[in-house]
Amino acid sequence: MEEHKTDQDQFIELDVKKLKHIEAERKRILTSGMNDMHFMRCPRCSRTLEQKTITDIAIIICAQCKGIWIDDESLAKVLRLSGDMADDFFNHATK
Repeated sequence: MEEHKTDQDQFIELDVKKLKHIEAERKRILTSGMNDMHFMRCPRCSRTLEQKTITDIAIIICAQCKGIWIDDESLAKVLRLSGDMADDFFNHATK
């Protein structure tokens, strides 16, 4: 007797296939030397985002609209900057 798959089973199978495809693509990129590339896009203007490191603080910036994205560790470092050091950081970040 043939087993009837439920809708939930079919969705799970589809998710497993998608995950296998994503993992295969990830491995292909890592082994092809493309792992230095990223495909992040600015949510405001859609330009490719750039990673920068300024005085050991890593940020991601949009050169078009000057949007800045920063992780919690880097943000803590920025918040510890004061006065001219903070001004210099943001001036350099948005060049």
